[in-house]
Amino acid sequence: MVRPMPTLLSSSAPSAAAPASPWALAGAGALFSFLWASAFIAGKIGLAVCGPLTLLSLRFLAVGGGLALGLWCTGRGGRVSGQAVLAGLLCNAVYLGLAYTGMTQVPAALTAIIVCTTPLLVVALGVLQGRERLGRRAGFGLALAFGAVLMIMGQRLHLQSLAPWALGLIVAGTLALAVGTRLNQGVAAREDPWQVACAQLLASGLVLLPLAWATEGLQVHWGGAFWGSLLYQAGPVSLGTTLILLWLVRQGGASRASSFHLLSPFFSIALAVGLLGERLYPLDLLGLLPLVLGMALVLRRPAQAVR
Repeated sequence: MVRPMPTLLSSSAPSAAAPASPWALAGAGALFSFLWASAFIAGKIGLAVCGPLTLLSLRFLAVGGGLALGLWCTGRGGRVSGQAVLAGLLCNAVYLGLAYTGMTQVPAALTAIIVCTTPLLVVALGVLQGRERLGRRAGFGLALAFGAVLMIMGQRLHLQSLAPWALGLIVAGTLALAVGTRLNQGVAAREDPWQVACAQLLASGLVLLPLAWATEGLQVHWGGAFWGSLLYQAGPVSLGTTLILLWLVRQGGASRASSFHLLSPFFSIALAVGLLGERLYPLDLLGLLPLVLGMALVLRRPAQAVR
């Protein structure tokens, strides 16, 4: 019988285990995608009462500190590699720091659409590094998906007069996320996920805290909106998605794990329209069709490893 996810996230170091079933991968991936998409909604609410770097630094320190206390109390402390810390900084501090700053001027739904190109970037990095081969079908899918994103971004720029610099920050953050996901592939295979998550989140919070102090003065309008946004992002989003992503990467590799971003635009658009009242444009839906088709062509089968 396949070992369930909680067993894989045990106190011991990672060891060889039977591959997870397709149902387990699908369920974990769908949950990861929903939590990931909902983070943009919770973040948008938090940004109304708090600066982006302040919100993120407090979020990372809260969940990282809680994890550190829990590990210390259970005698599970340990060291993690520099690669794990670097991957965490890219996936948390750099990616979210840039994306949340850009999201102050960009709708949450559009931010999610841009970020959902992460699996394409992960595959592209693998090809550039010589670790994967990309056939004609996948190459066409890559071009189709990126073209769809450019179409959606272009019509948003035209209709909403969005700030190009804000979109640029989100794109740069997405690139950082793709690089961090690649680095996490080696980390997930050999290090304890709880210790990795703790180190990654604490490091990200400590890096962003002085930046938040210098640029935003750590100013917060205390209230239900702030606490609700912070607690949701600290628990289900930060801790939940970090552990699920490490498990998915360990089970199926970086490319397959990141492919679950396919579902994020649908969740994000539905939540943004339903909860935030954001406007939905016809080209948003039309653009999602070639986007998902292109991603499916790239990720239909795992890319062929060459080394």
